[in-house]
Amino acid sequence: MPTRKEVTLSGDSVSVVTTLTFAILISENGSQVTVMITSIDLVDNSERKLKPEDLTSLKLTDVWLEIVQPTEEELEVVSEKSGIPLDFLEIHKAIQNIGLRWEQDFGIINFVVISEIVDSKEVSPIIIAFSKSFLITVEMREYKRIVDLAKARMSKTKADPPSIATYYLLDEIISTNFSHLEKLEHLISHLEEEIMEKTEAATVKKLFRLKSRMVSFNKILWYERGLVFNLRKAETTCMSAKARSLFETAHEYLTRQIDIVETYREIMTDAINVYLSAISNKINSAIKALTVIIFYLTIITTITSFPNTVATFFGISQFGNTNATLILVVIMLSTVLPLLWLWRKKWLRPNDQFMFK
Repeated sequence: MPTRKEVTLSGDSVSVVTTLTFAILISENGSQVTVMITSIDLVDNSERKLKPEDLTSLKLTDVWLEIVQPTEEELEVVSEKSGIPLDFLEIHKAIQNIGLRWEQDFGIINFVVISEIVDSKEVSPIIIAFSKSFLITVEMREYKRIVDLAKARMSKTKADPPSIATYYLLDEIISTNFSHLEKLEHLISHLEEEIMEKTEAATVKKLFRLKSRMVSFNKILWYERGLVFNLRKAETTCMSAKARSLFETAHEYLTRQIDIVETYREIMTDAINVYLSAISNKINSAIKALTVIIFYLTIITTITSFPNTVATFFGISQFGNTNATLILVVIMLSTVLPLLWLWRKKWLRPNDQFMFK
């Protein structure tokens, strides 16, 4: 578990002394990561950094506590101050978990932020705990930019209820899914062109791998939509009427994203069918070519068997005194007559439509 220490830096410039205080985590491998609890006032949107001991004197009214890469100490202090059980705030237990829990005075949202879904599946958890008077978020550093976008949407002139701030946060997370959809669209279009131009095994592997990723993506979207649906239907003091109406928009966004993913999956299924059809056509072409070869070989065998039979029947061993001219004529007729018969039956001029139908 990382430990915390305080570092104070002082510098003089034109008789002005500036003191900077940073909270630094020293991890087990010796690396240093800046971490601190941020308190955002939901009335005037002002921010200030807090140490765990500062929370004891903080009034949890119209306030948002943002905890990034938290330590056990920070979570324990926040849990004690807010009355939320520590297990609900431990982010390492919420990996790839999406869920909503309603308690008497607060709600707990386990959500995920999709960082990458095409090349690899990278999903980071976020925990949002909110009541009528406060909001607490436990986050990873990877998506701090998304949280900052949610902060920028808050009103500068009036207080934002914690449920409204929760909507801003979830809406920004949901909006990032559209960038993944655009990337999927470009990749699917590229794979379709590859399949039409050349059907290689590597391309098909990419196609199946991408389809597997989309199944995972679609499953996450379904879980998220179910959670948002429960938020918009919630009858609790934690959720304002305006927030419920706003979550309808988030629900529509997720529904649209699910429809787009389903469309992409159908396109990929069609692309796979095109690949299978191309392979089937190649096999059919090979079979047709072999059929034509066997057809002509059968004709040649049939034609050459007649003279051989006649020659054997009129062989010198049985008809030693037979005229040689008669034997030659019979052999020629035994060759020409089958040819004429096969030609009349149109077996020597096969119809292409018949052969390749």
